[in-house]
Amino acid sequence: MRESVFGKCRSGVIQDRMMPLSSNPALAVCLHCPYNLGMKITWFLQGVCLMLGVCLWADVPDESLPETDEPALDTTRVEQVARFTLALEQIHQRYVATGEDMTYEELIDGAIDGMMSTLDPYSERLENRDLTTFRESTQGQFGGIGVVINRVGPWVTVVSPIEGSPGWDAGLLPGDRFVEIGESSARGIGVQAAVQQLRGTPGSEVEVTLYRPSEDRAFEVTLTREIIETPSVEAHRILEDGIGYLRVRLFAEDTARRMRKELTAMRRAGVTGLVLDLRGNPGGLLQAAVEVTSLFLPEESLVVYTQGKEDGSRQEYRTQLRPHRLNPRVVILVNGGSASASEIVSGALQDSDRATLIGTTTFGKASVQSLVPMPDGSALKLTTATYFTPSGREIHEKGIDPDEEVLFPMARWLRGRSGEEMDWKLDPQLSRAVEQLLEKKEAP
Repeated sequence: MRESVFGKCRSGVIQDRMMPLSSNPALAVCLHCPYNLGMKITWFLQGVCLMLGVCLWADVPDESLPETDEPALDTTRVEQVARFTLALEQIHQRYVATGEDMTYEELIDGAIDGMMSTLDPYSERLENRDLTTFRESTQGQFGGIGVVINRVGPWVTVVSPIEGSPGWDAGLLPGDRFVEIGESSARGIGVQAAVQQLRGTPGSEVEVTLYRPSEDRAFEVTLTREIIETPSVEAHRILEDGIGYLRVRLFAEDTARRMRKELTAMRRAGVTGLVLDLRGNPGGLLQAAVEVTSLFLPEESLVVYTQGKEDGSRQEYRTQLRPHRLNPRVVILVNGGSASASEIVSGALQDSDRATLIGTTTFGKASVQSLVPMPDGSALKLTTATYFTPSGREIHEKGIDPDEEVLFPMARWLRGRSGEEMDWKLDPQLSRAVEQLLEKKEAP
């Protein structure tokens, strides 16, 4: 008896069962393999067929069986599993270049990683260590450099720095690519692997090399890790008579509560028009986006919905609170650093004609990742749905287009944000928003 990844294989146990397989082209490969290998593949394919709900001998004619209108067995999946299994066994038995045997675990891990690499940048296999890091990023505090990252092609890329973070202070911009992290090349690594290298003990340093496509140059920067704690909403300002300005840095648990407080203060100040600044806002919690949208739309208004591959997988998210009493005219500022929750809020208010968008097209990051646990303790982080605005516009990899495009380079905008008392008249996007609100105010 010989042990294999497919189970125990005893000579002659399933010999008589192999004979009918020659009539099935999906399984004929088994008859042309070495005997033990053929039986291993047959055992494996039997298990696969059971999981797929089919029978190995479904294509063998039998006059005693009644005819039905059910479609014939699609053998494509079984054919491809057979091809994969043959490659797996051949590599395991014959590969010698490393001088060491390749284990089944190593080969299967590599195969899964290869499959995940053909999907979108957000899907990947998480080993136990990566899985711990991923859970920490959604549940706890950690020392980091304060940038939201994504993988674009082979490069881990900055989506947006978080305002007030080390990455923000260092002048990192959306689109910057990580070339090296520490002394290791960052080309081809996954997002979670990059996150693990960028995080560390607060106060420790990490050296990174980045490439900025917009300027066609590489540069190095040393960043000091910090606990990333930044207020999600800035205090409001009055820009002109009756025109208020409110900036949301990210969408956190307290964002809607902080916004409600600021809106109340603006109502007392006689504000009738609001500039809501979501530029450089990398997103955050979906629930926070729904709650913020609820401040401006009637109860039970559709904010966003997700759609997966399966029929009936649509899931809707609606406002659950009454809108704020201020009820101002709204202009939202967006740019290429506005992502995720920022795009959900912008798209919902734009579709409902509740707000006008000014700026440039948003980043286009709006998909649902589900964790699929594996028996070995690892997991697959798999994109299972994408977000759509109420009118049915897909956000992911498309972004939200503004109603009026006004260009303002990110580097200049970041420099303007470095001062507490920014001269808003030097900001062309903000100036245009104020101008539009004043025009509406004066209109009969």
